[in-house]
Amino acid sequence: MSISGKRGLPRNVVLHLTENCNLRCKMCYFWGETGAYSSSKLGRKPISLELELVKQIVHDLTPSKPFYSLFGGEPLIYPFIEEVICAIKEAGSIIDTPTNGTLLAEHAKMLVRTGFDFVRVSIDGPREITDELRGKGSHDKAFNGIETLHEEKLIAKKKRPYIGILYTVTPKNYLSIEQFFLEDLNLSTISNVSIQMQNFLTDEMGSKYAEMIRSNFGITSDSYWKGFIRSTQDFNDVDTIELAHQVNKVVKHLKKIGKIVILEPPTFSPENLKAYIEARWNDMSDTYGGCLVPWIAVDITAAGDVAPCHAFYDLILGNLYENNIEEIWNGENYQKFRTYMRKNKLMSICPGCCILYLAGKKKRKKE
Repeated sequence: MSISGKRGLPRNVVLHLTENCNLRCKMCYFWGETGAYSSSKLGRKPISLELELVKQIVHDLTPSKPFYSLFGGEPLIYPFIEEVICAIKEAGSIIDTPTNGTLLAEHAKMLVRTGFDFVRVSIDGPREITDELRGKGSHDKAFNGIETLHEEKLIAKKKRPYIGILYTVTPKNYLSIEQFFLEDLNLSTISNVSIQMQNFLTDEMGSKYAEMIRSNFGITSDSYWKGFIRSTQDFNDVDTIELAHQVNKVVKHLKKIGKIVILEPPTFSPENLKAYIEARWNDMSDTYGGCLVPWIAVDITAAGDVAPCHAFYDLILGNLYENNIEEIWNGENYQKFRTYMRKNKLMSICPGCCILYLAGKKKRKKE
């Protein structure tokens, strides 16, 4: 497949339906304490994609039948969520969403009825930890949502939506992985699990990225990438030996009972994890020489902007209120970005992004 010239339509599409969220998770790079949408930074009311634009996007992309992921904020807060799902399913595409799970119970019947494919519930561990990070009651609402959705599937005699758990490892919850997966969670309701290290950037990575988008695209926005900045000192107390032990024990059990498991990074060894949290990316056993995302996937923000990188919405290559998706996807800005990526392989921010572990071109380590 050529990676130059005019391209077909994207095969993976993230629809950032809304900036709104019903929680204020402390670690969130959007609504968290340092996130892009915190009240001190947003400077306006949160916005959502207009329904008619969503329908137009789905119509325009029907020939490629891309995989859709609904994104937020909290996607289930979007007022026209059922209409969006129906439009996507009628177009013949597969659809998933990450969610905090607190609204799952009230949407469970609809998700089963519409043939929704995958739900990934983001939870941070036992009740005391999840409630500390996400707000009191968030753990029980999410657990109730999972159980309710599972029960609705049984009543309707449907396998979908498949329910997954998205567990982001942070200094707050890394010691609770065994308890959560092997004691607290009803694994009979779950089909797959993703365990990922917390995404983060150093100041140096962010500054290099800011200079790249300024010099190449004239963009000075810094709201999104700054939401990912963390000091490596934030992870000083993480015992990577214990972390690796807990994760690998959980993975062994999950695979034994037939669950699908994704790790980000793929190698949860003490040495690899230590290199990750110390931002010694080149010392990791999971190293990458490029990313396929600019050629296969796209994010569409709540403002109708088209972004080539998930959640890093400072770099915008077009707007769907001005041009259609094919014009932007094959347009001058996208071609310029792909040329940059072919030449440089990665941006400075790439090692701190979990998507790299899913769509990156892995390098062989030198002996």
